[in-house]
Amino acid sequence: MVLAFLPDVDWTTLKALQRRTICAELRCLGAVLVVSSSRGTWWFDPEREAERFDEKSLSVPPGYGPLAPDENTLFVLAGGSHERVRFVHRWHRPQRCQRPHERDEPELFFERLTEALRLASQASAREAPAIPPPTRREFLVVNLVAALTWTFLENAAAAKTPSPAETAAAADAPAAPTAGLRVRLRVNGVNHPVMLDPRVSLLDALRDHLRLTGTKKGCDQGQCGACTVMVGDRRVLSCLTLAATVDGVPVTTIEGLAHGERLHPLQAAFVAHDGLQCGYCTPGQIMSAVGLLKEGHARTDDEVRLQMSGNLCRCGAYPGIVAAIQAARKEL
Repeated sequence: MVLAFLPDVDWTTLKALQRRTICAELRCLGAVLVVSSSRGTWWFDPEREAERFDEKSLSVPPGYGPLAPDENTLFVLAGGSHERVRFVHRWHRPQRCQRPHERDEPELFFERLTEALRLASQASAREAPAIPPPTRREFLVVNLVAALTWTFLENAAAAKTPSPAETAAAADAPAAPTAGLRVRLRVNGVNHPVMLDPRVSLLDALRDHLRLTGTKKGCDQGQCGACTVMVGDRRVLSCLTLAATVDGVPVTTIEGLAHGERLHPLQAAFVAHDGLQCGYCTPGQIMSAVGLLKEGHARTDDEVRLQMSGNLCRCGAYPGIVAAIQAARKEL
């Protein structure tokens, strides 16, 4: 809260632009302004841009003595009127100007008030304690507690047994209509008949319904290539492909490349040439490279870079990726 004790000042003499300026200064302080004078008290909340007038004027906080007739004082109170005073600024109101070229008193009042608010903002910034960043241990502890709390709440909700009245009401309630489409997903040589919402993407069907989480969800907007899979002999972005459109069409994901313990030549080449770092984009990179080699485009390094430009690697493992593709091209 900012308390301004301004003798013989009328808040209503300020122009609209001046009030907006004072409002901006108050937002920097995060405070409400209270202007008290012999004519009454004006309350101004910058967030609501609301004013309230009381005929009764406030008294100066104890310990700061009475105000002189020509003295203006601004107090910044930390946390409200019951907390300590954090900043005090006093200035003397000059004698009323008689010459026509001099600025009138409301202009001087506006300048002095905005100057005091800026000084209060600077003082508050200097007094604000720096909040140290959390340590690694604190970060891990907070996340562990959050995960355990969430698990406990889920188990508690699952363990809740319905009352007999709830069970009877559920039995009598009409069955809700289920909007779904039966789709036969043929993934990695295995048929999976599933009931899906027509709007479900192939990516969500693979991850949420078939539990094939090797295909990653990155941007979910077709920009990063982490969700690339093979549909027939064509590499597609599964986040932009509706699952209903691949009914009965062979789909190959990263889980379907290896034969038991024997890796696909591209997978082995990525390991040998260090074509990965964090590994999040690697399934999409490998699946896109599989399609690239089937298309017969991997002849030069520049051509490989062009054909793989839709797959982004935030770690920057591009040299290893190009080398792995060129090495695998000789085996396939």
